[in-house]
Amino acid sequence: MSPQAAFRLILALFFLWGFLTCLNDILLPYSKFIFGLSYEGATAMPVAFFSTCFVFAPLAAKLISRLGYTRTMAVALLIMSAGALCFLAAAAVREFWCFLAAIIVLGAGITILQVAAAPYVSFLGPPERSPSRFSLALGFNSLGTMIAPLFGSWLILRGQSLGGAGAALTGTALAAARLRAFDQIRSPYFFLAISLAALSAAVSLSHLPRMTVTARLANTIKGMGMVLRHKPLIFGAITGFLYCGAEIGIGSLLINYLGLPDVGALAPHSAALLVSFYWGSATLGRFVGWRMLRKYRVETVLALCGVSATALLTVSVLSSGYIAIVSVLAIGLCNAMIVPVVVMLSISGLGENAAKASSVMTAANIGGGLMPLAMGALADRIGLHYAFLLPVVSYLCVVFYALYGASSRNLKLV
Repeated sequence: MSPQAAFRLILALFFLWGFLTCLNDILLPYSKFIFGLSYEGATAMPVAFFSTCFVFAPLAAKLISRLGYTRTMAVALLIMSAGALCFLAAAAVREFWCFLAAIIVLGAGITILQVAAAPYVSFLGPPERSPSRFSLALGFNSLGTMIAPLFGSWLILRGQSLGGAGAALTGTALAAARLRAFDQIRSPYFFLAISLAALSAAVSLSHLPRMTVTARLANTIKGMGMVLRHKPLIFGAITGFLYCGAEIGIGSLLINYLGLPDVGALAPHSAALLVSFYWGSATLGRFVGWRMLRKYRVETVLALCGVSATALLTVSVLSSGYIAIVSVLAIGLCNAMIVPVVVMLSISGLGENAAKASSVMTAANIGGGLMPLAMGALADRIGLHYAFLLPVVSYLCVVFYALYGASSRNLKLV
């Protein structure tokens, strides 16, 4: 297979990675309703999902060293297929712990796929053009996050009343509504399981170009002390932790937020459609934003994104109706360039140790599980509307990192 054809297949993997990650935003309000959970209890789902990066990233490295990149990606897709099938079992058992187990299996597959697919992108073409290839791959990843809420709204939340009216159901009516919710999750995840298994077979049989793991790249211990003394990396990891938490925290609770009477009073399926705009604006910004980075200092762009997100989130919490809805959805556009810029600034100037620094930044994604938990706990105490002020701290940290924590003097953009 030619590198161009292989790259197109990798784009499909990035799309699926984003799609399945964002589909959790549908599962949170879904599980909150069918299991009668509090906000804090329901956020156990993103906590379980994002915790897998700590547990399974080392396993992914071992699989790559033994099986190579192509076979590891095929194995990851099979694990993801198994995770989708676990949701069928969870719908039959009807216990929340079964859904958490399914989330963990799915998250394990996505973690392994992420570790294998991301560096493989740099291999499929001239090294000097790897940043542009990676930005395109991230664009397809964001496209998956935009489409997932539409898919979930149509097949999972269709006809369900997970808030407002749903909360007034009692007795037989409530039991019937929950049974319908369990039934509606089976078909989407069966379709996903079959698709992932087929894609795994395609990767296995496609004869992708082989990427060799050298001893220098395989060694993840030597030089780590120097890496951890790199100030932009330390501040970058803290920023990445808080930012990932803000992005996922907002996305995970956004359906419930838009359904609040003092925000939009939207039905779950309508709110899910609007969530696609939150992720879709990030997709648009990611494709367009790289041109800005060629004209302006990256710290300036990063600070602008952080300040804008802080202002939009504050306006949303302090307002209601269309202003609250539009301002919170527009935060997705600010999110577009934060991850690429923070990662690039964090690992710049480290040379061959950049791979180790990248692993530190990946571990920081655990914030995507902890921030929703903190927001859920706060929502149970002071209300979901004002709990959305918590991510403001994350965006202020982004501004601090842009102004004081990083330097682009060693950063080379193509």
